[in-house]
Amino acid sequence: MAETQNEGITQFIKFAFVGVLNTLVDWVFFYILVSTILGDQHSVAKAISFIIAVLNSYIWNTVWTFKNEYKKIDAKSAVFIKFVIISVIGWGVNLYIFNLSSNTFNFQFLNKDLLPLVFASTSAIIVNFFGNKLWAYKK
Repeated sequence: MAETQNEGITQFIKFAFVGVLNTLVDWVFFYILVSTILGDQHSVAKAISFIIAVLNSYIWNTVWTFKNEYKKIDAKSAVFIKFVIISVIGWGVNLYIFNLSSNTFNFQFLNKDLLPLVFASTSAIIVNFFGNKLWAYKK
């Protein structure tokens, strides 16, 4: 049965909500790591916070956003592997955009890392949505 436009919109809204939740998880862990044990090691903090957010994302997107698609897939482990591959690609985009924007521009909006985090997270959400929609959760 073909997906209706309303179902696609609802799914995107769910994905966006999960994305906002994951962004908060990512940012909170990033700031905790930078302000406590990692200091200026932003790339390391970003990698760790991103891994934590990926696990959160997989759980929420599997049980809520792509629930119907997941039920139809026989090879459940393949979904996780594809999800991780997409997440690694998204992380690469995230880290690249974060480093590019934080090293290229001198932002002084609330905190020097805030706008680079926004740019990086926005880029990664786009990559992740289309990767998951069109590959990981597609039967």
